Amino acid sequence: MKKRKVAVYEGHMLSTLKSFTDAVMSIIATIMVLEIPLPKFIGTNHYDFRETSSSLIIFFVSFLVVVSYYFQFSKFFGRIKKMSGWQIFAYTIFLMLVSLFPFMTQTDNGSHPAYFTIVYVIYIIVTSRFASLIIKAAYRLNEVKINRHQARKPWDLLAMSVIDIVISSLGYSAYTGIPLLYLPIRSLVTSIVYDED
Repeated sequence: MKKRKVAVYEGHMLSTLKSFTDAVMSIIATIMVLEIPLPKFIGTNHYDFRETSSSLIIFFVSFLVVVSYYFQFSKFFGRIKKMSGWQIFAYTIFLMLVSLFPFMTQTDNGSHPAYFTIVYVIYIIVTSRFASLIIKAAYRLNEVKINRHQARKPWDLLAMSVIDIVISSLGYSAYTGIPLLYLPIRSLVTSIVYDED
């Protein structure tokens, strides 16, 4: 049996994929906002903001993560000239994973905040690692050199994730969001503020 050749896409296909990414990221951000629940009316001009405030924190974190991915892949598409068929397939899986962020905004984390935090942090880490693997594989195909800063392991992200999970597991759900905010803010600062070239 003859071995099938893996397709390599360049030019128009990459610009189409970049445009598709722009559209998907815009739709994700819009849906996340729409999934934030309104405050519940509890009578006599009083409203319950607990569910709304926790969803706003999740939205803030999710939005920063999605924007970070957007900038990361905007730079990525500017550096590469081609992608293999397998890399494009993996990238579409990545876009599917990112499309689940609005679901996180809608999820009611009030009953089990520790479990939700663990799942949410793991989801962010897995999606981020998957994105890194796609980028590294495409850079290898395009012979793009990865500098020392880009190649380092993000131990601070892992440490903050563990701290966040421990705080949530100990029952201090009110403080869970504080270390969780570090993840997207650091990622966003790294992808936008610093020049990696």
